[in-house]
Amino acid sequence: MNSWSKSDVAHMQRAIEIGYLGEGFVAPNPMVGCVIVAEDGRIIGEGWHERFGEAHAEVNAHRSVQREDLQLLSKSTWYVTLEPCNHVGKTPACTALIEDIKPKRLVIGVLDSNPDVIGGGSNRLKHAGILVESGCLMDQIRWQNRRFFCNATMRRSYVVLKWAQSRDGFMDPRAAAERTYGSGGRPITSPDAAPLSHQWRSQEMGILIGVETALVDEPALTVRYGNGKSPQPIVIDPNGRLPKSHPLLMRPDSKQTIRVTTGTGLATENTCFWNPEEGLQLLMERLWQQHEISSLLVEGGSSTLKHFLQESVWDELKVWTAPQDLKRGLEAPIWPDSAVAPPYATNFGSAGSDRWSWGVHHRLGNE
Repeated sequence: MNSWSKSDVAHMQRAIEIGYLGEGFVAPNPMVGCVIVAEDGRIIGEGWHERFGEAHAEVNAHRSVQREDLQLLSKSTWYVTLEPCNHVGKTPACTALIEDIKPKRLVIGVLDSNPDVIGGGSNRLKHAGILVESGCLMDQIRWQNRRFFCNATMRRSYVVLKWAQSRDGFMDPRAAAERTYGSGGRPITSPDAAPLSHQWRSQEMGILIGVETALVDEPALTVRYGNGKSPQPIVIDPNGRLPKSHPLLMRPDSKQTIRVTTGTGLATENTCFWNPEEGLQLLMERLWQQHEISSLLVEGGSSTLKHFLQESVWDELKVWTAPQDLKRGLEAPIWPDSAVAPPYATNFGSAGSDRWSWGVHHRLGNE
């Protein structure tokens, strides 16, 4: 077991930090950061995976090295949060670049999670004469890329449940029977909560609602605060109730809504076949395996959220609580006993008078 120096920890921490700059832009790939350190301890290169399909962190870090520092690469140490790829896909193998440069040492945070290729990149570089070590800040990096590891090990989309409620636990002042189609949503929180809520949207690849929420609230499901990407809209509509004229089916952008409906056959770009009796676990598997939705934010409504909780098909909870009491209306889900505080992050905060709470499934909190 390695005993990491303060320098190793500091430089890997920096690699984790810059890796987060790719959040919301690289999925379904993982976030990766790379730091190149000269023999004298000076950082001479940094890079991160910036966008899906584009250069990986190692390539960007190498490109950032100034011309006068290129001569230092042969005695440098590279810190990479995830094992360098050893295959040619949308980009060349990163191992080929590192093998060609042949730095003195390579420190890897986490080895590849694919059982067919785990250790392949590190073994290739060891055989090239590079000192390769792994496991530095491994738990932090697994947390950073929890969506990616869920996809790899559980073969399903990573699920984040999100709702807003009054202090006494209602999501809407109207009861279910009072919510008429096209009447629009009734915001529980103040406008102060919107920027963070939209940041949460931008962090996930998809955003899912039930057909009742689509028909009543007619939500846009886009990111309108900040510069993050809007997620892929998904509507669970088993009986085909959503009319073709619905705004979610007439979006002007490239992210056309995926309809989850009953039936059989091959999935299409905008259709996912699923029957409710098959369970949400299977739906999450299909959304990942057939549509490459690596993670999704479930925003409602109440019935849809409760089904995810009842079937224990969730990984995180993000809940806004407004200061007022409604005393009646549509009841919010109940915070489950299986939720624990997230590691490496605070589990509560506020925006104006509204407070948010963040929990993760205990299987994540115990990793």
